Order: sequence, then structure tokens, then C-alpha cells
Amino acid sequence: MLVIKGGHVLGVGVADVLVDGGVIAGVGAFETPEAIDARGLVVLPGFVDTHRHLVQAPMRGSGADLTLGAFLSEVLPRMVLTPAEVRAAVLLGAVEALNAGVTTVLDWGHGGAFEPEVEALREAGIRAVYGASPGDAPRFASSGLVTGAVASFGPALSFADNARDISVARSLGLTTTMHVTEAGAVARLADLLGPDLHFVHGNACTDEELRMLADAGCGLTATPPVESMMGHGAPVYGRFTAFGGTPALGVDVVINSAADMFEQMRAALWLERLRGSSLAAGALLGSATAAGARAIGLGDVVGSLEVGKRADIVLLDGFGHLPFDLVPGGIVATAGVADVRTVLVDGRVVKRDGVLVDHDLASLRAAVDDVARRVLA
Repeated sequence: MLVIKGGHVLGVGVADVLVDGGVIAGVGAFETPEAIDARGLVVLPGFVDTHRHLVQAPMRGSGADLTLGAFLSEVLPRMVLTPAEVRAAVLLGAVEALNAGVTTVLDWGHGGAFEPEVEALREAGIRAVYGASPGDAPRFASSGLVTGAVASFGPALSFADNARDISVARSLGLTTTMHVTEAGAVARLADLLGPDLHFVHGNACTDEELRMLADAGCGLTATPPVESMMGHGAPVYGRFTAFGGTPALGVDVVINSAADMFEQMRAALWLERLRGSSLAAGALLGSATAAGARAIGLGDVVGSLEVGKRADIVLLDGFGHLPFDLVPGGIVATAGVADVRTVLVDGRVVKRDGVLVDHDLASLRAAVDDVARRVLA
């Protein structure tokens, strides 16, 4: 049993958070032998990144000037890695996420690399939904830190192929996740839409398609920095909210996006403000936590500091001077990875006082240095 003592608990105020057996057991006032001093810190749910290609972690910063087409045709085909390299790359990506307070990630699988990717996710200690092929998805248990989803290739496939993938996922009780980068793709799937479907990007979706997604309760993830950098089209965040949807957020690829949710929230906010929206900055925290958890089928598991949910928790420094009502917006507008003091996943401390407990990022980066050099040669 552990208590996070005296922090500013988002939505509550100054309080303790009691953790027992990996579960949030209470929010109030508690005394236990083991305590984390959270005085002056903000206590919030761990961030949920609903779309990332973790295997591309070694390629960080390599695509600042790449269009999507150039990346898909010139760089991605060169990402031919050995199983050991896949494992090292995914481990790096997952630990970078943990360091940034991302406690849950949906990792879109690297084709044919099921075993090393899943091993890396488990070694990292992150909560992960692994986007697997329909053939690999049945290999997942339904519980534990690493669970599965069916990764369908969206509009690149025929309706029959999409329907098959969705059918496999539903037979297993899993989410189906797919990229959507063209208008009309969602409309083709109209009769199959439901809350167990998760779409990524959607910039090209028509208003009617966004309305269909919102009405069906589908998840939709925006990746604003990558979409802006690579020419996906106008931002979808505000358009989806206009039809009653609550978008989730994802990093996507670190070739031209930071490996944290702070950048995703800020980019979404900036783009909406440029559109003339009056979107409140603090609202973005919901997209990076609770809405993200719902979008990938974990809404009953994580995403909020509710009694009974798993104890995925982040402690942030730097906002103790603000009135409580200004803290959410302040985090979205100004926080960064350096403010992430302590991170818990399933009640276990994985970062304490600004230092990772089980992993060393410098060593993990050095282990995959040759991957980027080879791919970019």
C-alpha cells in the first residue's frame, strides 16, 4: 500500500491518493508507511498516447522536411530491422514515453515482428495496446499491462478486408485500429461503425463522416504536429468536437514530432486558436488522458484518478504557484518533459524525482544508433 501525499489532485484540490495492489483505492486523507511526498506537485492521470509507431524511435528528428509521400516511398521501405533491432527500437520508444509521463501507448505493430515488439513492451514496464495483425491478435490475453488490438490498414484495403479484420477483432473482444487518410473511407464502413473502432488522422473526412464517427461512438486520434508537418490536411480536432466527438491524441512518429503528449496538446490548441476557436486550453488534458483511454478500449481501466481504476499516475512540478482553476490550462500551454517528476504504472514507480528507475535513456539510444545511420545512408 502506497500513498501519494499532499499533492494538487486535478479536479479535487490538495489531497492524498491511496494506491493498493496497483489500484487507486481512495482520494482523500490517508496515512501509510510508504508515501510519496507530492506537496507542491500536480497529481494527474498518466497520459494515454493512442497512436505511435514505437519501432521508429531510432529515427528521431530525421524527417523534418519530409512529406508523407516521400516518407512512405523513400524511408519506410528501408526500415528493415533484425528481431534484436526491433526489440531495442521499441524498448527505446516505450521508455521515452514513460519518461514523458505517457503511461499507456497504442503501438502500431511493425509487420512480422510480433515477438520482439511485445517482449520490448513488457520489458519497458509500460501499459500498451499492441496493434497486431489479424493473425497475431488471437495470441493476446485479455488482461495484463500489454494487451492487443487488430491493426487494419484502413482505406488501403478493400471493404471485404476491413470487414474481415473488424470481424476478427470483435470475435476476440478487441479494438480495431486503422489509419484514415482519404475521404469516403469511413462512409464505406458505415454499417460496421461502433465504439470498438478507432480511427487515426481523419483530416480528409467529410463533415458527414465525422458526424457518423461521433454518433457511433468511434475513437478518433489526431496527431497534430505530424499531420501539419507532412501535409495530411486541415486539423480535424475542432471539426470532430463540433459533432459531439472527443478526439484523442497521439505522437505517431518521432521523425518530426517530440515523443511526449505536451507537444500534441499544444499543437492541437494552437491550430484550433488559429481557426478562431475558443477552445479552453485545459480541455486538451482530457484528450490526452480519459478520451484517449476510451478511444482504445481502456476507458474502464485508466485515464482518470477514480477509485477502482489502475494506478497510472503522473506527478508534475512547476505549477504549485497557480490557483487550482488555472493549472490545467497552464499544463497544456507550458509544461514539458522536464516537469515530469514521478510516474507510476499499475501502482509501480517507474520514474522517481525526475530519474527513470529501471532504464537509462542514453544507453538505449546508443544501442540503436546504427539503425538510423544505416537507414539514412
